[in-house]
Amino acid sequence: MSVRFEDDFLVAGTGRDRVTPNFTLGEYQAPDGSVRMHREILAAVQMLRDALDRPVSIASVRAADGLGSGKRGQFVWIESGEPTEVVAAARALLKDGTLARVEVRGARVYLEMPDPAALPALIPANALERAIQVTAAFETSGNPYHQVTGNFDGAGLSFGPIQVNFGTGTLPVLFKRFEMRSPTGLKRAFGPLWDEWQTVMKQSRTRQIAWADALSRGRGKADFDPAWKAALQAIGDTPAFREEMLAYAYDVYGRKLIAALAWLHGACPIDIGNFRCLAALYDLCVQQGSLVKAYDAIRARIASEHPQDEFALTRIAVEERGKTAGTRWRADCISRRLCILEREPVRVDEAGQRATRTNPRLYLLRNAPVKDMAKYLL
Repeated sequence: MSVRFEDDFLVAGTGRDRVTPNFTLGEYQAPDGSVRMHREILAAVQMLRDALDRPVSIASVRAADGLGSGKRGQFVWIESGEPTEVVAAARALLKDGTLARVEVRGARVYLEMPDPAALPALIPANALERAIQVTAAFETSGNPYHQVTGNFDGAGLSFGPIQVNFGTGTLPVLFKRFEMRSPTGLKRAFGPLWDEWQTVMKQSRTRQIAWADALSRGRGKADFDPAWKAALQAIGDTPAFREEMLAYAYDVYGRKLIAALAWLHGACPIDIGNFRCLAALYDLCVQQGSLVKAYDAIRARIASEHPQDEFALTRIAVEERGKTAGTRWRADCISRRLCILEREPVRVDEAGQRATRTNPRLYLLRNAPVKDMAKYLL
């Protein structure tokens, strides 16, 4: 992969290079073969495609009909069936500042991003959902709310973007929370499997894992029984479940992130509020729990290097905490966090191991602050 960005604009690569999961660089090339597209408009098109859940064609990257003049790389014309449906799906992207303008001209829809020099801050709920999706993409592929994994790892059944499972006891907790919120919705999704699911929920953790093991399928038992998988994916499509999953992720990992931010602010009074930094630290909290094991090493590097901004401070934190992982995983941990921070693959050599992690959802990492983060730094 040879894509290259300059000042957040995609400027080079080959036509077949994938710039987001469903789009290649070639689709964004101008008639003369050049390319110049901002990360945020690339993200907007992919997010709109995800919302529509159907193909989207890049119709043009040239100004037309009085739209796009002087804004090269900040807009795109698309086609995806009925334009009114496209506009309806784009409303959420207008609301959260991913898009600044949406116009219909015949069969084509014009999408324009906000001023790249003043990208809107993300609200905490949207930032958390984006961070969850980025972290999930290191472990799974496709729709994160459709991820159903069998007993390949001894956890029995794992589900969703944060892979709650029987092994840790997190799956029953999340489903109990959702059942209290929407009992009819949960029962409807399971259909004829509801009674058996209720029985399984009352069993011991050992028996739950054994039940899931018997339903695991495929190579290494990584897949799961089709009927149960379909039921779980139907639940994943439920807006109320997604809201409850986000609330659960905040309760479990969001609080750990806040604890890490508070400690870092005490160690070095630099405010951390950029989403890229927060997403890297969130990923650390999911995979490694906290910064505790690296407190002394982080303090020593702060004293030695005197970081001048939040990116330098975050880099110190994720590198030093990564070095405390098991020897086999150190390079991987550090590369994974730096990939988020830099929004590109970063090669790391550590403890005799080499890793270069990448992530198909790096487009979600808006280079902008998250609102109201200052109150968590006190």
